[in-house]
Formats: sequence, structure tokens, C-alpha cells
Amino acid sequence: MIKLTDDDLIDEIRRRFEFNNNALNDLRFLTRKLEVMNEKLQDSESLKSQFLSNIRNEINNPLSAIMGLSGQFLDRPCDPDVCRNAFRMIYAEAFNLDYQLQNVFMAAELEAGEAELAFAMVEIGNVLDNCLDKLSHRIAENRIEIAKSTAADLLFPTDAQKFEIILINLLGNAVEFSQPGGKVHISIEEAAAGLKVTVEDNGPGIEAVNQNAVFDRFKQLEEGSTKGHRGHGLGLSICWSLAELLDGTLDLDSRPGRGSLFTLTLPRPEGDVVVHAKDGNLFLFSDADDEMESF
Repeated sequence: MIKLTDDDLIDEIRRRFEFNNNALNDLRFLTRKLEVMNEKLQDSESLKSQFLSNIRNEINNPLSAIMGLSGQFLDRPCDPDVCRNAFRMIYAEAFNLDYQLQNVFMAAELEAGEAELAFAMVEIGNVLDNCLDKLSHRIAENRIEIAKSTAADLLFPTDAQKFEIILINLLGNAVEFSQPGGKVHISIEEAAAGLKVTVEDNGPGIEAVNQNAVFDRFKQLEEGSTKGHRGHGLGLSICWSLAELLDGTLDLDSRPGRGSLFTLTLPRPEGDVVVHAKDGNLFLFSDADDEMESF
């Protein structure tokens, strides 16, 4: 049996005390990390529940409107002006439904890691005009003036589908949040860093503390049944993710009462691109006679 001196005994007690104290601190640290993780999981479940509730309305409402409006003209004659207004409403509701579902499908692809890139020489001006045409009813509804600046013959190598999804979400947000009778500025140019797209609105702006949150999936600054704007909190998160997928950046400059400015920068991809894209349709140029073969 080893006999310990008083000093040895004190040192052993001190060593064990320090060991227990360190173990307790590690346990507290681990417990706090678990608590934070649990809070994030609870927040995620809450956001997903809110998203499911929102998307149910975003899908059910347009479908109900389309079925109700179209059903009125199945068995009765229709005055041309009445029909024209009804068809305009049916188109608007169908667009809203398609707009939301496209975002849901793209979010699912991104979440599953299945969003693959297909680079092509994209006619940027045509993609912009296509997006504005799709949004024309919203632009007219909000009486928004569109000021666009881009070269008519601008070609840039990128993924046509992904670029169009980013652009229509940025434009859709700008139109949605601009004041009625306001103005949306769109500028697209090729710069040293690649393709630079700016979309500026005259909406209410975003507080600095909330500017990161608008890019979070399922996150909306307005929530509940009393929110004043359409959407389900996917658009800007998709834009952010697609910009990253294309090795680009998406920046926000906003101040309350001064609107918001979104700046998208996409670099040129490495390697040659021989595929051509116009309004999301891909064509392959023949070197022999410059004919285009659709595929």
C-alpha cells in the first residue's frame, strides 16, 4: 500500500477536481450545442409547416379560380368583353400556379443535389423580354413602369433555364414589392467579372438586420394570413442557390423607404460552349451551313 503525504493527497484531489471541472464544462458545452441544434430543428419544422400551409393556398387558390372561371362558360354563350376579362384572369391564375410550382420543383432539385448545369450561348435580351412578357399582367396590375438597359444582341454562356429562373424571380419580387405606379430598373451588361444583372425597385426596402433572412429558404418577413404580398419564401433562396451553383454572387443593397437593389454577377464558364439558347430552347449550330437543329 502506497502512503501519500499530505502534499501528494492535496495534488491528487486538485488533479481530480480539475478533471471533473473540465468534464463538466465539456458536458455543458455539448448540452448547449444540442439545445441550439434542437432549437434549429424546431424552427425548421415550424418554417416547413408554415411553408406547407402557404403553398397549399398558393396552389388551391389559382386552381379554384381557374376551374370556377372556366366552368362558367361550358354551357352558356359569352359576351366577348366578359370572355376577354375572364380569360385574362384565367391566364393570370395559371401563371401564378406555374410560377410557384417551378420554384417548388427547382427547390426540390437543389435540396436533393440533382440540379445539373447545361451551359449554352444564351440570348440575354430574349430571356429578359420573355420574363417581362410572362409578368406583363402583374406589371399592368400594379401600374409599374419598366426601365430596361441591355444590348439587344448580347450573348453570354450560362445555363439558360437557371438564368431565367433567377431573373424572373428577381423581376417578380421587384414588381410585387414596388409601390403602385412605381418604377423598376433592370440593367444587364457584360463586365470584366462576367455578366452583371441589376434589378432595382422603389418598394419599402429591407432593414439591415433582415437582409440575410430574405435569402433563407421558407423565410418571409411577412407571415400569417394578413401578409400583404404573394409568395411562399422560396424565390430569393432559389436565386441565391442558383447563383452559387453557377459560381456567381447575388448581393442586396437596401434601405427602408428607399427600395432594394439586387445585383447578380455570373462568371464565364471554363471551356467552349457550342450550344445556343433562345427563350430556354436549345439549338446546336452546324459548322457547315450555320443551320440550327433543335433537340
